[in-house]
Amino acid sequence: MSTITQRIASTFAVLCGRYGDVTKMAKDREQSRQSLYREADQVANAVDGAAAQARIDELKRQLAEQRAEVQALQERLKRAVEITPDKQHEFATVAQAEGVSLGVARRLLQVVEGSQSTPSVPTLGRATLKAGKHAGGLLKVLDEAARPLVKQGTADEIFWPQTRPDGRRAREPLLDDGSNGQGARRRHMGRGIRPISGPGGGGP
Repeated sequence: MSTITQRIASTFAVLCGRYGDVTKMAKDREQSRQSLYREADQVANAVDGAAAQARIDELKRQLAEQRAEVQALQERLKRAVEITPDKQHEFATVAQAEGVSLGVARRLLQVVEGSQSTPSVPTLGRATLKAGKHAGGLLKVLDEAARPLVKQGTADEIFWPQTRPDGRRAREPLLDDGSNGQGARRRHMGRGIRPISGPGGGGP
C-alpha cells in the first residue's frame, strides 16, 4: 500500500508532471499507471474536502435520527410499567378485590404482558391469598373502629371465600337464596353480624 508521501508524489506526477513522468514512476514502483491515477484522484478529493464534507453531513443526519429515536424511547419509558412478579401479584390482588376471577385476571394480564411469561392461576391465587392474610390485620382494626358507627347496612355481591385443595378459592354468595329459595345461605357472617331478610322474607 502506498504511503502518504507516495500518494502526494503520484498526484504531482499526474497533475503537474511532464509527459512520461507517470509511466516512469509506475515502472519504478512496479505499479500500474491506473493505480497512480487512482491515488491522484483520492488525494485531490481529500484536499478538495467535498467527500469529507459529504461524510460529515451523512454522520450528522444519522446522529439526528438517533437523537430523535432516543427522545421517543425516553417519552415511552416515562409511561412504561415494568411487569415484575410483584406487579403481577398486585394486578391479581386488585382484580380479586374488584370481584374479578383469577382466570379472567390472568387473561387480562396476558394482554398487558404480551410475550412475557404469565403466572398460572394457582400461582396468582397463592399471591392473592398471601395479600389477603397480610391485609387481614388492618381490616380487623378498621372493622372494630367502623362497627359502632354502622346503623344499618345493606350488603350486595358479598361472597364467602372457600379454599379448594389446589389453593384456588371458590366464592359462595352470602346473601343469595338458599336451596329452598328463601333466606341467606349463611345465617352468620362473623363477629355478630347476621344477614337480614329481603323484601321476600324468609331470612332469620
